[in-house]
Amino acid sequence: MNERKYKKIYEKLKCFEDINRISKAYSVNTGAISNILHQKTVRNVRKYHSRIVNKAPTLVRSWKRGDTILELAGKNNFPPALLASIMLKEMGYKSKTVIKNPGVLEDKRLRYELIKAIDVDFCYSPRAHSMQSGQGRMGEDLIHEWLMYCGLEFSTESDMSKEPNTKTPDFLLSEPYKVDGIDVMWIESKAVFADEKEHKRYQLKQFSFYEDLFGPGMVVYWYGFLDTLVPNNYIITDYTFFEVMGYDVDRLINCPSKW
Repeated sequence: MNERKYKKIYEKLKCFEDINRISKAYSVNTGAISNILHQKTVRNVRKYHSRIVNKAPTLVRSWKRGDTILELAGKNNFPPALLASIMLKEMGYKSKTVIKNPGVLEDKRLRYELIKAIDVDFCYSPRAHSMQSGQGRMGEDLIHEWLMYCGLEFSTESDMSKEPNTKTPDFLLSEPYKVDGIDVMWIESKAVFADEKEHKRYQLKQFSFYEDLFGPGMVVYWYGFLDTLVPNNYIITDYTFFEVMGYDVDRLINCPSKW
């Protein structure tokens, strides 16, 4: 995706309800649009999280005066499930436990509002985390299937976790396999859309170590990437690499347009 198109999409994306409209307007799959919105939300949280934590006593007082959790989340432009978690901690609850099981709350109003907050949060709710994990597994399963079809011997990340190296790719090939003229030795699956920030983060945390340890590789950004990205000693590709080979990637790249 070119940078100009990406910036327009990024700017216009405000909420989950925008996904389907923007997907059609820019002819980009809903999975990519959803992922861009998710990244935008996460970056906003990183920027303002400490401020919201510091406001926790004020938020709780506002809630006790009658403001709902959803209203407070809207006023602060903050994911409702995460805001609720911060408020619960301020109230003395074990927030992680309560978020997973709101039924433990005896306060009927708090329980009702927490369930509503969790239900609408597409980024930080247990359901959202489950969907994100599922997308990651689907991407890895597709690569696993492709490697098996190609008759290649490989080790998975779980196999390699028994080894002393702490930095391990999703797949390490026993022998190099040529892809687009490069002898690939490792493959990393990322169920994300990669802009410059996302790619730089992964490059520093993972890819540079894989290169040093194993040589050239391949990174699969399933939901696409900016065409300005410059890889080091590896290939960058997306879902189209597998789609051309006849693999069904539709379930992965097209997420529900309604939450």
